[in-house]
Amino acid sequence: MPTVTIGRPVTISETAESLQQKLGSKYEVTTHLHGNRETLKVKESTTSFANVHLDTNGDTTTFHVHGGGLLISRLFNELGIAKKVAAAINEAMGSVPSA
Repeated sequence: MPTVTIGRPVTISETAESLQQKLGSKYEVTTHLHGNRETLKVKESTTSFANVHLDTNGDTTTFHVHGGGLLISRLFNELGIAKKVAAAINEAMGSVPSA
């Protein structure tokens, strides 16, 4: 599971807009409510998608990107679209170096 940490708090809608601009019209970025937590779904096709969860802690936001789908497709999505989405978050928002 790729993770990206940036040095400021961000909202789910700000993230969705930035990702849509960075990835372009080939991808569909939507927000979803799971319990009391908002998540993003980034979809390239019916079988190629990733889920993004945000954790805001003070002055940082950590994005957890998971490949979606059933067992086999989830593995492919972890290695494919999840990495693309994490890289797009990193480029669009700027990451904080790991300690």
